[in-house]
Amino acid sequence: MTRVHSTETEAVNADSFLDIVASVVCIMLIMVVMVGMRIRNTPIDPLLSTEAAQALAALETAVAEERSLRNEMTQILRDIRSLEEETAIRALERNTLAIGVAALERELDQRRAEMDAQTQARFDAAKQLAEAQRRLDELRERRQRLAAARPEPVIVESYPTPLSRPVEDEELHFHLRQGRVAHVPIEKLVRMARDDARRKADQLLEREGLREFTEAVGPEGGFRFRYTVQRHEEIEEQPGGGAIRRIGLRIAEWTVIPIGGQVGETVDEALAPDSAFRRALAQRKSDKTTITLWVYPDSFDAFRRLRQELYRLGLAVAARPLPEGVMIAGSPRGSRSLAQ
Repeated sequence: MTRVHSTETEAVNADSFLDIVASVVCIMLIMVVMVGMRIRNTPIDPLLSTEAAQALAALETAVAEERSLRNEMTQILRDIRSLEEETAIRALERNTLAIGVAALERELDQRRAEMDAQTQARFDAAKQLAEAQRRLDELRERRQRLAAARPEPVIVESYPTPLSRPVEDEELHFHLRQGRVAHVPIEKLVRMARDDARRKADQLLEREGLREFTEAVGPEGGFRFRYTVQRHEEIEEQPGGGAIRRIGLRIAEWTVIPIGGQVGETVDEALAPDSAFRRALAQRKSDKTTITLWVYPDSFDAFRRLRQELYRLGLAVAARPLPEGVMIAGSPRGSRSLAQ
């Protein structure tokens, strides 16, 4: 009879399987944490990309330009405050003098009323003489103030020809006042003054007592040109004895005078494609030409707009600030413009 054998198998333990799965998950979590810490502690490559380097250089350039503009604006505001303070002082002085003059005139009129006709006639003559002398003193004082406030002019050489003006590069001059810009044809005015001085040179060369004379030429482009010619003498010693006396002429000073209250174009008109400003720029002989802007205190905004356009065109710009009431002028003792 066949015997049946029974085999017993141990049942699978579910708790052991869950322990194995939990261990595997823990190991994976530990590996993820280790990889994250390694990535966080990895040093960043200090080398910037080409685009980042260019952006950094552009940022540094913009910061430097902003700092330069801020310093320039601070200096301009300081100059404006100085001019305003001086104007206030001069106005106070004029008011004080006017009050004193009015009081003296009332006193003089009262005394004059008490005099007889003959005495009054002498009194009137003396009063007119005193008034003329006072006016003369005021004009002399005003001339001294203007001379003291005059900016350093452009150097003008005047020997041996009546007028010459050596410069390293060509200059174009523009007059900025009341927000308007006008081309000042200084080169053409200088040629006109030179020709005029040559025609009138005999006034100084033939008359020993006459040391200088002042004349004006123009108008040209809305400006007159007033110049003063002085007699110039030199004694040249000869090797064999004796001496030669040389007599020549030289320009002592010159001034450019606008012939109207407003000359030139507004800034918007000047920046238009077919403006007188752009036509004047087109006359320059080379790209090395310096654009000199003579600026009055009421036109600094116009100056900044024009300077921006000139920089865009790649031209050098020289700024020559002028106090109100002072005109463009030059002499052999002046200085050249400083271009930027």
